[in-house]
Amino acid sequence: MPLTGEEVIQQYFRRIDSRDLSSILDLFDYDAVVYEPFSNIKGGLKGRSSIEPFLKVAMMASNGLKRTIKIEKPGRPNANRVAALITFQKGDKLKGRFTFEFEDDPAGGKKIKSLHIEFL
Repeated sequence: MPLTGEEVIQQYFRRIDSRDLSSILDLFDYDAVVYEPFSNIKGGLKGRSSIEPFLKVAMMASNGLKRTIKIEKPGRPNANRVAALITFQKGDKLKGRFTFEFEDDPAGGKKIKSLHIEFL
């Protein structure tokens, strides 16, 4: 059964925890873009090959972190934009907003078209 946008978000973080890089990349469309605050790349990280190094760092950084996920504005199951407020904790807390934009996958379900990460 195809995943909704909210289910893709849950899968994204589960796969980060499992450190299965190829399965995380499978959630992204081939020409997806990640906008993240850590590099100075204008226009974001474009395409899976550019996103891959960022995901490797995200997997390492998540080691030992507790995380809560709250969907900011629950949308329709077929919504193509879903924002999640994420609280990371390992001693101190850090909050971020992860805004996922999806594209319908011809095989059914959703692929991540873009991911905008900002820390609050």
